[in-house]
Amino acid sequence: MATTTARRDQAPYRVLRCQRRARSDIFAFGIALAVAATATAAPAAASYRSGYWGPHYWAPHKRVAHSQKTADRAGKEPVVDVPKGPLQIFISINQQKMHVYGNGVHIADTSIATGVPSLPTPLGVFSVIQKQVFHRSNIYSNAPMPYMQRITWSGVAMHEGESIGHRASHGCIRMPRDFAVRLYRLTKLGTRVIISNSELKPAEFADLHLFVHKEKPPEIAAAPPNSVETAAAKPAELAAHADTPALLQPVQSDVLAPQVAAPAVSADPKTESPKVENAVHPADPGKAGDATAPTPPSPAELAKVAAAKKTQIAIFISRKRQRLYVRQNFEPLFDAAVAIVQPEAPVGTHVFTALEFTGPDRTTLRWNVVSLPGEAPKRVQYVEERGRYGAPGRLRRREVVDQRETDAPPPQSPAQVLARIDIPPDISEAISQMVVPGSSLVVSDQGLGDETGEGTDFVFVTH
Repeated sequence: MATTTARRDQAPYRVLRCQRRARSDIFAFGIALAVAATATAAPAAASYRSGYWGPHYWAPHKRVAHSQKTADRAGKEPVVDVPKGPLQIFISINQQKMHVYGNGVHIADTSIATGVPSLPTPLGVFSVIQKQVFHRSNIYSNAPMPYMQRITWSGVAMHEGESIGHRASHGCIRMPRDFAVRLYRLTKLGTRVIISNSELKPAEFADLHLFVHKEKPPEIAAAPPNSVETAAAKPAELAAHADTPALLQPVQSDVLAPQVAAPAVSADPKTESPKVENAVHPADPGKAGDATAPTPPSPAELAKVAAAKKTQIAIFISRKRQRLYVRQNFEPLFDAAVAIVQPEAPVGTHVFTALEFTGPDRTTLRWNVVSLPGEAPKRVQYVEERGRYGAPGRLRRREVVDQRETDAPPPQSPAQVLARIDIPPDISEAISQMVVPGSSLVVSDQGLGDETGEGTDFVFVTH
């Protein structure tokens, strides 16, 4: 009886002890599972962060809320150890990666998410044309697009997003939040963005055909003060020189069409197409005053005005149009005809960027270049179509693009391309007055595309 009572008294203790043991086993199992998960994820996290940002280039930052008031704050936060010079952004579709270069030096990269196959991200040469801390899409259910940096007016932008690491967007480039904040602080309007299938890396480049900077523009010969003959011979020129605002009028002679007022383009990304508003029809040619209209300013005169601004310019040479175009602050300055040897032979697309002056004389510039791949090779595939009930059908020919991991090389090297271009001396002289670090030269087989317009740099969509 005593033994039975003792065992009965010890029964609750045995139950509690079993419960404690079970709890301790569960706790130990949880710890072991957490340790195993941490050990498994640690290498991946380490590799991701090592490629995410470098401690030598990205400054620590504080998390900020999405609001319009954070725009100035995000721009004023200090960024340390970033090389002074032009910023270049390269996006690789195959890698789903973004690579950032400062003054020609690789400084950061991150995983991204580009467009799905049905809505792919366009390939080509772009630039940042608008920035907004917090933006919402107007056609995709008011979807948030924090730290938006637009690269086309037709709806493609870089911004913070989710589903990073694979194609998941409607054409935009999504970035992780931390990277989007840091990149927003570094970029400015005009920052070059190049999108390709494979990874592109800029290379140092020097060539005698590249532009050099001339600090003092040449003086324009003035008319003799008391020359009646000169004044009578060129009344239009005197009227043009007397009207100072006329020097700011751009000359765009690539398309022979009547001059119209610049259209107002929709400033909201993710629109189906730019909205053109307030188009003004040309004036009646029969009206009085057309005969005394001032002649357009020369490239040398426009160069003097543009050089005073001391801001970067963009130059584009089109093999298709056999013309050279110059823009500054997203506005056209002038264009002119150029001669290209073997104009029927393709050159590809090459982007030259002036990084910095190489000496105290501030004439020679250090350049780098990146060449976009050529068109992907095509193969012919024959598909057999069978008739009803398995009856043999006829063969039809279908041409498809051969999607390979390596893109085709460009048709020609940058040095070969520059050697084929002959620029008139007066145009080269005018450009030399304006070119400064940050300026770019793009040579391409294409002409001015639909994406190049008001409020843009030169935009080239290759695919």
